[in-house]
Amino acid sequence: MFQGIQPEQVQAMLACFKPERRAFRKGETILVYAQELENLCVLLSGRAQLYCMDRDGEYTLLEHYGPNDIFGEVFAIPFGDLGYAVQADSDCQVLFIRFSCVCGRCPKACAHHSRLTANLFELSARKAQALAMRISLISKRSLRRKLCAYFELERSRTGSDSFELPVSLTQLASYLCADRAGMMRELKAMAAAGLIARRGRRVTVLDLDRE
Repeated sequence: MFQGIQPEQVQAMLACFKPERRAFRKGETILVYAQELENLCVLLSGRAQLYCMDRDGEYTLLEHYGPNDIFGEVFAIPFGDLGYAVQADSDCQVLFIRFSCVCGRCPKACAHHSRLTANLFELSARKAQALAMRISLISKRSLRRKLCAYFELERSRTGSDSFELPVSLTQLASYLCADRAGMMRELKAMAAAGLIARRGRRVTVLDLDRE
């Protein structure tokens, strides 16, 4: 969010924004999205997850966050009977900034404030790109193809054939809109076929081209 802005300018803006720093324990709800654009949040430390909830109380994992990731109503406004909430996946520290402070009119028309607004537009575009990528992933016709596509993304993200999954296996099943038991069977079948090797959350891609 503050890319291209000098540290002293960031400190000046934060003094103007008067952000609130809060600590959360694992499992606590950090933010429930409202219809209004209220909060822009920066995850300072720890991990968090964004979940979508339907009217029947079913949860679907949408995104996972690490240090310096940003979330808030500006990136996903609830639609219809759907609700969104961010939950701490570990003990974490979060910086809450009022959205009106960030995107309100700057009386001095500061160049760094304009850069901040441009950065937010870029972040919104990246969020939209990530959402399009997830739609492409979960639209695969079989669970194996979903897993292969996800592992290819993680291999590209980490730059290695061997990587640690950023989420638990239960969360991965939710992210892929799959049944956990069925996913575990498919992972075993993929390992038996020599497509991957797995130990806990450590996955090594061997030959996904043969799927």
